[in-house]
Amino acid sequence: MKYQYLVYILLLTIISCNKSEKKVEASNAVPQKSSVTLASVKNQVGKEIYWKGFVNGKAPVFIHYQIDDNVIVGEITYLNTKNKLPITLLGTVEDDNSYRILEFEKSGNVTGVITGKPSEGTFTGSWFSPKTRKELALNLVKKDTALASKETETNVENLFGRYHYQYSEAGYQGDLEIKRLPGSKAVFGITSVTGEPARNLAQVDDDTIDLKTTHFTYKLDDTEECEFKVKFYKGFAVVHYTKGVCSSQFGMNATIEGIYLKTK
Repeated sequence: MKYQYLVYILLLTIISCNKSEKKVEASNAVPQKSSVTLASVKNQVGKEIYWKGFVNGKAPVFIHYQIDDNVIVGEITYLNTKNKLPITLLGTVEDDNSYRILEFEKSGNVTGVITGKPSEGTFTGSWFSPKTRKELALNLVKKDTALASKETETNVENLFGRYHYQYSEAGYQGDLEIKRLPGSKAVFGITSVTGEPARNLAQVDDDTIDLKTTHFTYKLDDTEECEFKVKFYKGFAVVHYTKGVCSSQFGMNATIEGIYLKTK
């Protein structure tokens, strides 16, 4: 009888341990990318991806981000700087699943462009400076780190203001401004130019729209395919074409498409 009791206790202990191990494995599972449309993006709280490595094999960096549909939101920290202040990263997942991530100053100036295609445990790509035109190798390794995701969603009340980007003083530059009007109306306009010396122009003149959500689609008058969507997030906006590149409507190589940081 005593022997049977000991066997019973031993079996309970084994079952309990197996259940605990399964809970640990589930908590460390890598979250899957959400397959929702850009217009209905939800913040993936807690689903951060972390990397640590080097730019040019010399400058140590720490990068973390989340992915809302095809939009990347995160930060980069240069670990060899005195204050180690995080810098905003905003980017997109391209059609071939490669990444294009912009390093933004608070002014809207883009100080670096990161490109590459992450694998399961490594991220090999390049870091490009719009100012110096230098391209450096980027090599990162995935890390298990716990940081809370930042809120990416905004609401209609908080999206009004000015948005800007520029790839240094000599590079591409763009401005988007949206103002509140009575009721559910708003007025917006977009202007962007190519880099020096040409400074070709792409412009959407101020126009009044209905705005009841944090995104809208707009079609230029007297055109068949020049249509674009503007989606607002917390602190930035994304403009992308829906039917074509509108090349015939703007100056050579000029475009309104891109990521605009909210500056005012």
